[in-house]
Amino acid sequence: MKDHTGRMRYFDRTPIRYRIILISALVMASLFLLQAYMHHFVYAELKAMGEFNWWREAPVPYLNFIFWALLAPLAYSILKRWPLSERPRWRTITIHLGLSLTIASLHEVTTSTIYYGILYRIGDFELESEYINWAIHALPPAILSRFMEYWTLMIVLIALDNARMMREKQTQLLALRNDLQRSQLNALKKQLQPHFLFNTLNTVSALMDQNVNDARKVLDRLGQLLRITLDKEQRDRVPLQREVDLIGNYLGIEAVRFQDRLHVTYAIPDDCAQAMVPSMMLQPLVENAIKHGPDSTSRAVNIAVEADRLNGHLHLRVRDDGRGCPDVQDAVNGTGIGLRNVRERLRLIYGPDAAMEVSSPDGQGFIVDLTLPYRTNENGHETDPHDHRR
Repeated sequence: MKDHTGRMRYFDRTPIRYRIILISALVMASLFLLQAYMHHFVYAELKAMGEFNWWREAPVPYLNFIFWALLAPLAYSILKRWPLSERPRWRTITIHLGLSLTIASLHEVTTSTIYYGILYRIGDFELESEYINWAIHALPPAILSRFMEYWTLMIVLIALDNARMMREKQTQLLALRNDLQRSQLNALKKQLQPHFLFNTLNTVSALMDQNVNDARKVLDRLGQLLRITLDKEQRDRVPLQREVDLIGNYLGIEAVRFQDRLHVTYAIPDDCAQAMVPSMMLQPLVENAIKHGPDSTSRAVNIAVEADRLNGHLHLRVRDDGRGCPDVQDAVNGTGIGLRNVRERLRLIYGPDAAMEVSSPDGQGFIVDLTLPYRTNENGHETDPHDHRR
C-alpha cells in the first residue's frame, strides 16, 4: 500500500504481509524462551542454577526477534535495491557486507541498551566500571551473532521473494490465458456476427455473376480466417508473419467488399517477420481502422500495417487516413474496448518494456504505435536485446 505521495509505506516493504512477520517473530521468541525454561527446569538441581528469573531471561529472545521484525522491511528494501545477482558482484557483496555489519551493530547496541536498562530496574545490573566493561567486551561476539542472524533473515527474504514472484508469474500466466481465450472468442464473435457474414456472403453472391475467381478468393480468405481463429492449439505468442496472415485474410475480404474505397499496404521487413508477438494482437487494431475508415466515410481510405526493428525493440504501426478524432483518449476510454485490451495485454506480458500510443494527427485518421521487446523463437533462444541492427 502507498501513501498519498505515491510511495510505499515502510511496513509494506516485505514479500509477505507484515503481520505474518510480526506473529512469526513473537512465536519464535516464545519458543526460544520455552526452550530456555525447559533447559533450566531439567538442569536446575544438577547445576544448582536456582530459580528461573523471568525478568532476566524473557527480554532476550523477544527483544532480538521483535527488533529483527522491525528491521525486516529495511533488509528487504536493501535486497531489492542491490540484488545479489547484480553485477559487478564484488561491488554488491561489499555493499551488503557493510550494511549488514552496520545493521547488526545497530541491533545489538539498541537491544543491549534496552536489556541492561531492564536489568538495572530490577537490580541485576549496576552502572559501575566492572559491569560496563563486561558489557563492552561482550559486544563484539554479540554483533557477530547479529551479523549471522542478518544473513539468515536475508536468505529467508530471498526465498519468500522468489515464492512471491512465482505466484505473480502464475497469476499473470492465468490472466494472459484467460485474456487470450476472451480475445479469440471476441474475434470469433466479430467475424461470425450476422452483418460480417452477411456482407461477406453478399459480396460473394455479387461476384458469382461477375468474377467467379474473386468470389472463390473471398471464400478462401473467409475459410482461412475462421480456421486460424478456431485453432485449438493457439499459442500465447506467435511469429509476426502469422499475425499478418491473419489480418491479411480479414482485410482482404474487406478490400473486396469496399472495392476501390479501401487500399491496404504492408511494410514488414524480413528481420521482423519472425519476431514473436502476442497472438491476436493486431486484429483489434485493423478492426479499429475499418471502423473509423471505410465504415464511417464514403471516400477512399488507405490502411497501412508497418513493422520496424530498432535498439532491441519491435515497433508496429497500424495507420489509416479515415475519420479521425480530436480527443483520442476520450475515444479510447469510451468505445475503444479492443484498444484498451491490447494495452492491458502488453502491460501483463512485458510490463514497462512495452508501450502503446494512439494518435489522430490534426483529427484526421488514426495511428496506433506498439513498442515491445524484439524476440524470436529460433532454437528456443531470444535475440540479443543489445543488437542495434534494423
